[in-house]
Amino acid sequence: MVNADITTSDPTVLTAGSGETLVVVGCQVSNMHASTACWLTATVYQSGGGTNAILCKEVSIPINDAFNPIQGKLVLETGDYIKMDAQANSSLEATISYLKQT
Repeated sequence: MVNADITTSDPTVLTAGSGETLVVVGCQVSNMHASTACWLTATVYQSGGGTNAILCKEVSIPINDAFNPIQGKLVLETGDYIKMDAQANSSLEATISYLKQT
């Protein structure tokens, strides 16, 4: 499991390392802000180029609420990674559960 603060700088929240396959089994993004809704964009980037997959784009998460951008399982192969971008800093936090195969 990994926890990540999501900021406006489009941080990488999960990467499949060398020789790894990650199976994401759950992902929840919570809006921790007490008075402001905040949007989320989540994208999967493929190792070596390829086509990026936008999981969600500017989905508004209400105050004190949560959103699941990954429905079902998502497989990341070596070098693949997920980035998440927020409308504002200090508002969104992601929790990602995954299985790692080496």
